[in-house]
Amino acid sequence: MISGYVLLLVHTPFLLLSACPGRLVMQEFIRKTKGVVMKIKYPDRTDWKRVVKRCYAETELHTPVFHGTVTLFRIDEVVEPLYFVMDGERVCRADNGYYWMQHFPHGSRYVITTFFNSSREVLGWYIDICARHYRNEQGRLCYEDLYLDLDILPSGKITLLDVDELDEALYSGKITSTEYELAWREAHSLMLAIEHDRFPLLWECEYDIEKLLPLLQEPS
Repeated sequence: MISGYVLLLVHTPFLLLSACPGRLVMQEFIRKTKGVVMKIKYPDRTDWKRVVKRCYAETELHTPVFHGTVTLFRIDEVVEPLYFVMDGERVCRADNGYYWMQHFPHGSRYVITTFFNSSREVLGWYIDICARHYRNEQGRLCYEDLYLDLDILPSGKITLLDVDELDEALYSGKITSTEYELAWREAHSLMLAIEHDRFPLLWECEYDIEKLLPLLQEPS
């Protein structure tokens, strides 16, 4: 369990959208006429060129705090490690032997990624705000990304990311005003739940990884 939460709040520009209905109509027009589609992400990461050898598993889990699909991505070999600067520190999130586990709660508007090192110690969490997650026509699990993300360190610090990307997606017609407002509402709701210790999935991950380890398989 993490403690000592530090909540980084930012402005909520979606409150201003009602003041410019003409712009919103134009954004809807751009999206329809250009055939813009939402950004789709996949937990199996078959197109991630940084990782040259991997294993993957997914299963349905039902526990007192979670109902949905859980995936586990083991990074066996990378071209080079992946580092982020978080809270002034350089943090490795992908290297040989690391694990990325993702929770897809049924009916939710988010996906939780838990990062583990090669000793299966939790390095942090990342929450993608999404319009929905589902299986496509090929049966592949995926989700429609809504740009806003939360990064959570074991220290409890929460950082809201990619606000500029969300704004750009709205103004370029990649998302609608409804989806824009949905992203902000979902992000704020999650941040408050985490801050007030009402988000048990953050520590459930340490138990769930043990359930997926025996299911890991190399891609065919």
